[in-house]
Amino acid sequence: GIQAHMVHNGQAGTVMAKTKEMGFGWVKQQVEWKHFEPDKGNYQWPALDEIVAAADGAGVKILWSVVNAPLWSRGGQDTSVGGPPNNPGDMGDFLGAMASRYCGSSVKAIEVWNEQNLHYEWGNMKIDPAAYMQLLKMGYNRIKQACPSMIVVSGALTPTGAPPPKAVDDYNYLEGMYKNGLKQYSDAIGAHPSGFNVAPSIKGGQAACDFITQQGSSFRGPCNTLHHSWSFYATLNGYYNIMKKYGDGNKKIWPTEFGWATNWIGDASYGYAQDNSREEQANWTVEAYKLMKQWGFVGTAFLWNLNFEVVAPGTEKAQWAILNG
Repeated sequence: GIQAHMVHNGQAGTVMAKTKEMGFGWVKQQVEWKHFEPDKGNYQWPALDEIVAAADGAGVKILWSVVNAPLWSRGGQDTSVGGPPNNPGDMGDFLGAMASRYCGSSVKAIEVWNEQNLHYEWGNMKIDPAAYMQLLKMGYNRIKQACPSMIVVSGALTPTGAPPPKAVDDYNYLEGMYKNGLKQYSDAIGAHPSGFNVAPSIKGGQAACDFITQQGSSFRGPCNTLHHSWSFYATLNGYYNIMKKYGDGNKKIWPTEFGWATNWIGDASYGYAQDNSREEQANWTVEAYKLMKQWGFVGTAFLWNLNFEVVAPGTEKAQWAILNG
């Protein structure tokens, strides 16, 4: 699969055509809940209906990734950043309505939230896997009630070793999710195995540092901290080891976002993009898909991204795009 942006921009038909050209069968669209239920029970589906119609016509399957609760559901929170609802039932209502509407269509999977181990995805509140699992349990049950065949993907974590309160190590957070019922309330485990400036076959730790040193890379993060999060390989294999530890090894990991940035925009936060050529981006992407297929514990994997250089040129999101403007 591949992630694209098709909301309110007329891109759905083009995205489906490009997805088919690649020989891919899935596309992911992030759905900002706040835009589709501006008031409680006031569902605004037309923009999503347009995407579904295009996918139905093209024979492409859709993953919705649902994030960003509306303001009416977040009283008392820091609303300068995205965050979850105060009442998980409000999201359950939305996800149930969504699953009911699109059951039997090209929409085959729903991801419940995104990078909830990061402060600005969790309302600048305490980052807490138990709190997230309340959201996932409610969402899972409501989706399954409305459409038993819908695949429910747990919210993908961001790979990080950053300390609280800004973030929580993704291995630790994933264990916290398992201790609060993840096995029972997911069909697939979401992941965002980032590549940074490290090839997908490099296993992390000192190997990642040695790799970027040999490459002559300017971004030195993988040497500054020998953490698993710099490595695509280490992130995915580490998650699978945790899944097996909690008796969930028969389930698949769905990388709902992965890729390599290039075309650096001058932001020091994304300095690794300066080290990656377009050729490396292309080669490492293909290599990553081959590795995931070979490992056997990965399900559908969504490259980040198809068209953000078209719809959001000059932004950090555009650095990952594989189509130019």
